[in-house]
Amino acid sequence: MRNTNALHNSNMKISRYGISLERIKQEHCEMLRLWRNDPKISRNMFHHGIITAEMQTEWFSNVNNYQNFFFLIQYHSKQVGLINMSSIDWNEHTAFSGLFIYDDNYLGTDVPVRASLTVLDVFFLLGGIKKVFAKIREDNLVAHRYNTQLGFVKQRKIELGQGFEYELKQSDYFSATEKLRKLAAKEQNKTVIEFENSDLDIELKNMLLTNVSEVAKEKLQLEVE
Repeated sequence: MRNTNALHNSNMKISRYGISLERIKQEHCEMLRLWRNDPKISRNMFHHGIITAEMQTEWFSNVNNYQNFFFLIQYHSKQVGLINMSSIDWNEHTAFSGLFIYDDNYLGTDVPVRASLTVLDVFFLLGGIKKVFAKIREDNLVAHRYNTQLGFVKQRKIELGQGFEYELKQSDYFSATEKLRKLAAKEQNKTVIEFENSDLDIELKNMLLTNVSEVAKEKLQLEVE
């Protein structure tokens, strides 16, 4: 059974495929709230209402734990969007994933793809996740195409018919993304995961890296700092 104690400010960072992912902290909440309330982002969410500062604080306290990993996507030290692996059931080896790009300069580029590949590589190979789900509004055609490219398969209607749930099996992911991962590996094939020396980060490090197979380490070309 995985530890579910709250992480107040984990400094976990992942670098792979030429991008970096920094786990969100309290100090990022207001920026994320402004991003989330921007119509260009909110229109693709099931909840369109304005997120208040109080709501954002409550959300952060609810997701800042071992079941939820929300990362800022950083490219050339610029924060361009958010990606997550959330609602993780460590016993059933399942999770939900989502992503949005806030900086319009990176829409239509390979940066979102590299971020998705990084998160899925790490959580499939290190986290032991076997199946990932995604929820997509019916009218978000870009997201439907994007997730299909990664190997997700449409399963059922959700949210009173407003969208669909997609499912991605580990084997389907590695098959569907073989060419994408080879291209992304030209930027950076090794995986660097950084932790600070706080008790919380040490516990997180042990949780993710205990009983990791040599095959997984080799596929990721893993380095831990």
